[in-house]
Amino acid sequence: MFLDEAIIEVRGGNGARGCVSWRREKFEPMGGPDGGNGGKGGDVIFKADENTDTLSDFASRKRFEAPKGRFGSSNNRNGHGGDDLFLPVPPGTLIYEITDKKEPVLLADLSMHDDQMIIARGGRGGYGNAHFKSSTRQAPDFAELGEPGEKRTLKLELKLVADIGIIGYPSVGKSTLISVVSSAKPKIADYPFTTLIPNLGVVNVADRSFIICDVPGLIEGASEGKGLGHEFLKHIERCGILLHVLDVSRGDADQLIKDYKAIRKELESHSPTLAKKRELVILNKIDLFGNDASLYEKELKKAGIAVYKSISAATRFGTDALMKALLPIALEERGKRQDFLEEEERKAEKEITVLRPHMESERMGAFRLVKGNGMVVVRGKRVEQFASMTDFGSEGAMRRFQDVIERIGLKRAIKRESDENTQIYIGDVRVDQYLN
Repeated sequence: MFLDEAIIEVRGGNGARGCVSWRREKFEPMGGPDGGNGGKGGDVIFKADENTDTLSDFASRKRFEAPKGRFGSSNNRNGHGGDDLFLPVPPGTLIYEITDKKEPVLLADLSMHDDQMIIARGGRGGYGNAHFKSSTRQAPDFAELGEPGEKRTLKLELKLVADIGIIGYPSVGKSTLISVVSSAKPKIADYPFTTLIPNLGVVNVADRSFIICDVPGLIEGASEGKGLGHEFLKHIERCGILLHVLDVSRGDADQLIKDYKAIRKELESHSPTLAKKRELVILNKIDLFGNDASLYEKELKKAGIAVYKSISAATRFGTDALMKALLPIALEERGKRQDFLEEEERKAEKEITVLRPHMESERMGAFRLVKGNGMVVVRGKRVEQFASMTDFGSEGAMRRFQDVIERIGLKRAIKRESDENTQIYIGDVRVDQYLN
């Protein structure tokens, strides 16, 4: 089943809690703390894999969570970290995060094979009680909880990446062409919209290869939702070259000119970028005229339409010569696309970033207070992590929590912005009952 869009939920593995343990051995009845740290949760990583060309793996399963970390144990043994969860997607997959904003936020564009990105990070494992021993706290009776894994709702959108995209009206022979020049096996029949999904094929020429893509036929009004082709126009946005197929069996040269202009209009309506792509026009089914399409070629040339090649996909007349001629063009366009991507990466590196120190700094004292609706919410990467990992059921952990927020000035800042009826949150954890 072909699927080019999916909405899923991913979550990094939760970190495991640390261990509260005491060294108890023969002749060591009063040994110190020896609780180990909990293991880190696994990350959720998306990876582009050229061996898949659809998002159908996300059709039935909508929630993905990386494995959790393992608990720490006695004798200062740290828990094992959770394994990372790798989710393979086709090259050309765009990953958006669905937030409260109107438009989804683009997180990653996995356009090349083996591109990968961590989308949801696993939580840090909690420290065991051995971590908290000091000259003033010789017997810590608490440990940290594990940090929850990062959670995100994602929209996946696939735009197939091919060197050459075949476009044209329904039943002009696009699927027949891709079937004879590659190993692709599309459905072929003599009725419109036989092709319901895009087909990718690899063309091998003189020990080199390029990828060709056949999409469902376009009709007038496709950019407005008519027919099937509008659903797949996005798949040819990333093609280096457009191979525009005209069918000589549809009528005289005037009919072919009309067909050509109609398809061009749909491309321009859908995307100006798509309309600017390099285009090569070929005539198909010339076996009906004894493999001689010179009359059509002359008439089209008068109308300003240059015919690149004339072929018969059904009889394979001219198909090998066409592929040999397309090889250097496809490789040239592939190189240009690669140069463009590298240039975009360089530009992105030079862009001025918006500094959000309270969300990026690892310092506990980097925080910001947001007030409204009878609540005060404390935002800050490290302080939110600290609150989520504090075991408020432990008296020792409570004392540490109060010591830390007093030391970093958070307690005083909260008192200035709140009264006795205000609800206080650090991230998602309500803490007003623990501040006194």
